[in-house]
Amino acid sequence: MEELAGILGCKVDKLPTVYLGMPLGNKHKELIIWDRIFEKTEKKLANWKTQYLSLGGRLTLINAVLDSLPTYVMSLFPIPTSVVKKLDRLRRNFLWFGNKEGKGYHLVEWKTAQLHKEAGGLGVRNLKLQNDCLLMKWLWRLNGNEHALWKEVILNKYGQTEQWCTNAVSTTYETSVWRSIRNLWPRLVKNSYYEVGAGNKILFWKDLWTGQEVLMQVFPDRANICTNLEVTVADSWSPQEWNFFRRHLNDWEVGRFVELFQMIDGFKGTTVEDDTFRWKHDKDGKFSVGRIYRKEVFRKPENKIGPWKHVWKSMAPTKVKCFAWLVIRKACLTHEILQKKGLPIVSRCMLCSDARETNNHLFLHCKVTSQLWTMFLSLTETKWSMPEHTADLLSCWIRRGGSKTQKKWWRIIPHCIWWTIWRERNGRNFEDRFNYIQKIKVSCIATFYFWCKEHCIENAEQLVDLLGLL
Repeated sequence: MEELAGILGCKVDKLPTVYLGMPLGNKHKELIIWDRIFEKTEKKLANWKTQYLSLGGRLTLINAVLDSLPTYVMSLFPIPTSVVKKLDRLRRNFLWFGNKEGKGYHLVEWKTAQLHKEAGGLGVRNLKLQNDCLLMKWLWRLNGNEHALWKEVILNKYGQTEQWCTNAVSTTYETSVWRSIRNLWPRLVKNSYYEVGAGNKILFWKDLWTGQEVLMQVFPDRANICTNLEVTVADSWSPQEWNFFRRHLNDWEVGRFVELFQMIDGFKGTTVEDDTFRWKHDKDGKFSVGRIYRKEVFRKPENKIGPWKHVWKSMAPTKVKCFAWLVIRKACLTHEILQKKGLPIVSRCMLCSDARETNNHLFLHCKVTSQLWTMFLSLTETKWSMPEHTADLLSCWIRRGGSKTQKKWWRIIPHCIWWTIWRERNGRNFEDRFNYIQKIKVSCIATFYFWCKEHCIENAEQLVDLLGLL
């Protein structure tokens, strides 16, 4: 062996080993496969100076770095539940605490943070869902790559009774990687459709090839009087008529098929091209991991569209947008929240001293906060009735009319007011530093100006417009 390796210019090694970053020779369920991921994650966390990072900075590192570390291995191996829990614990603690030791507060549930940003989350990846989407890519590629070696190996090993996938791996002794991949086939089918070419691989009744639903689900009673439910489109079609009845129709049955024929009336006939498998949710019909992940995330019932897009479309800094997200979630550590977490404190607004410090009071109805809202509304000559909740305010905070630049400025205002108020509140609470209302207003306007200057001002005319607004 050593002599042969010398001739080939390589070295002799033993399994298990790592080749091109992928573990070889281990059973796919062994946790040792994921040890390198844990090591890389912990090494990254140890090197980051998180005491200088805001919540927005830590979120950026999670989404850009930590979430990508296991992607390569997850593109082939199903991720064990224990691995997901450990990686989630590392990411969760880093998001809320950084590298700080000791106890702290998880301000929002982890499953909420994993929602899409437009659905009320922080966009942190759900590793199990991402793993499923990555594995589905192999099922999609199975219907392309006609002469790929891996495809021939899979089809020869597991067989192919279905036109588009292998046999289901159901025997007890089969615990291969392909079994985990094959189990995802029904989910992929729900998000796909078939484009008819020759029509010899598409089942007329059971596959989605016309309209938005499978014909057998829409017309179950019609299917019962047809020759064969496994008949293909090619076998059912002829230039003269559809051939799928097992007997002549009675007069009273003809009307029941009118709707069916209307649904397939747009079919132009078969061609010499191959049938193709297409992605349902995009015009180009092409599959991508990102698209199916987004679709699966928004499929969850808790993903309801609310004011969230207004949080993230603002031109405010990322750390401020994360803070605004906490405000809408009522997760800032106000006295109200601290009392709910068991701290024995007396709740009192640090700005006006007239009421309990709640999320809605501090950011909407406090006397000091109200003056900031009034200042901006009067500058823009806007009449406004303040809603009860912060989420309601952001939902209706839409600029009617004006240029695109003015709309960008308008979206920044809530973030600017909330950020200014929170800094003033913390200054009074922790540093015994009190500012008069005039100085608070100046600070708010200065913050607003510098954020606009960074993102919204492209020329002198826009600068003049902004100064005129102020």
